[in-house]
Amino acid sequence: MVTLAHPNMTRRATLLGLAATLATPALAKARVAGTRRLSLHNARTDDRFDDVYYADGIYEPEAMAVLDRLLRDHTADEVTVMDVRLYDLFAGLQVTLDKTEALRITSGYRTRATNEALRKRTRWAAKNSLHIEGMAADFKLPGVSGSRLAKAAKSLEMGGVGMYTGASFIHADVGDVRAWRR
Repeated sequence: MVTLAHPNMTRRATLLGLAATLATPALAKARVAGTRRLSLHNARTDDRFDDVYYADGIYEPEAMAVLDRLLRDHTADEVTVMDVRLYDLFAGLQVTLDKTEALRITSGYRTRATNEALRKRTRWAAKNSLHIEGMAADFKLPGVSGSRLAKAAKSLEMGGVGMYTGASFIHADVGDVRAWRR
């Protein structure tokens, strides 16, 4: 068991853990009691995570730090505390699709400046994107079509799911439940 180094981590783990547990009954049914595992690969930085991130009612602080760094804004090299429900969504997808391969993250957290720069280059980035809040990511899963991945994400009913014409990734967030295709 990991010792908590910061008092804020205890509060964060407790509050977000409770919220995630209440918000994800389908995910809870799909889990081995007491643990959640996740496999991620940041396609831009080559950072990887393949381990348990939640055990016995606690989001593991060391795993959270590694995951938050993996989903950092690679352009600004800035890390934020990501919403743990996003990690639960990722894990839920891997269970739903019965896949152990790493989800390939193309975009996680974005600073406002990075998001504005992206908005100038593409029509897909929203002005008030949930990426800025640490609540969204763009990703793909090797060997799984975007439409199948999006369908699985929608079935979890944990937030928004977006597909973009010509893109090899999907967007998922832990905001309001909704879906779109552009």
